Order: sequence, then structure tokens, then C-alpha cells
Amino acid sequence: MNNKNEKLRLTVKAALFAAMLCVLSPLTIPAGAVPFSLSLAAVYLCGAFQTPLYAVASTVCYLILGACGLPVFSNFSGGIGKLIGPTGGYLFSYPLTALAVALSVKLFKKRSVLSLSVGMTVGCLLSYTCGTLYYMAIGGVSLGAALASCVVPFIWFDVLKIVFCTALGTLVGRRMEKNI
Repeated sequence: MNNKNEKLRLTVKAALFAAMLCVLSPLTIPAGAVPFSLSLAAVYLCGAFQTPLYAVASTVCYLILGACGLPVFSNFSGGIGKLIGPTGGYLFSYPLTALAVALSVKLFKKRSVLSLSVGMTVGCLLSYTCGTLYYMAIGGVSLGAALASCVVPFIWFDVLKIVFCTALGTLVGRRMEKNI
């Protein structure tokens, strides 16, 4: 495949992953300040199946679409207000999270249970850190209060997302490598 076709393939793939984020992220289960959603799982998959640059591009595209007002954020919301609101730090962490997963795959030189679980765990910790610090700054709450409302209730769900996305990434990755 020549370089022009490869760039086109990667760009289309990035657009498809941005679309996946737009479809999965609005679906939520209300849970206080931060809802349960599948958006972080979609971000993990962006990193698992794309190069670092295109994984970041997918998530930035998603954030731009949401900032423009498309209802792609949690609870079918959109607009700048969502980005500068108390949970905006979690949204802003998505490019870093996707980058962590993609770099882990690149570092380990393969899409494996180890590379994916390490990348997704690091990405989850980056998301927790960015989101919690932002929540504290915007909400004027203590670290303990921020952790109690934004991290602790979600740990089990995020562990399940990491397990599911690692399994999916490994299985689908093997199929992709055989067919490409």
C-alpha cells in the first residue's frame, strides 16, 4: 500500500473511532456528579487499534464536535459549558488516555493482554488524575470529597471496562493481523 493510501486508511479509521465515541459516550447511567458511561471504554479502543497520533486525533475530533454543541457528551449533552463544567477534566483527559494505550501497544511492539492492560490502567489513572484535579479546582472541594464522588464509585466499573476492552482488543487484534 502506498503512503497516500495508508494515510487515507488511517484518517478514515480515526474518523470511525471518533464516530464510535460520539455514539457510545452519550449513553449513561446517572450516578451523582459523574455518570457511569462507556466513553472511557471507547477511548481505550481508540488507543488499542490506532497509532498514537491518530488515537489522539480521534479523541480531539470528538471533543471539538462536542464543544461545537453536538450532543455527544454524557446524557446527550454538548457545548463549551460541558468542557468547562466540573467534569470537563475527564473529557480533557481523553486524548492523554488514548495516547497512553496506543504508546503502550507501540512500546510492547504488539497488541497483547499485557500491553493493553498496562496502557488502559495508566490511561485510567491519567483520567482520574486530570478529572479529579479539575473537579477540585472548579468545584472548590477537597481531595477526599472529589475522590469520594468522582473516583471511588467508579473503580469497579472502570476495572470491568479495562478487562472487557483488553479482551476485545486482544481478540479483534489477532483477527485484524490475520486479515491484513
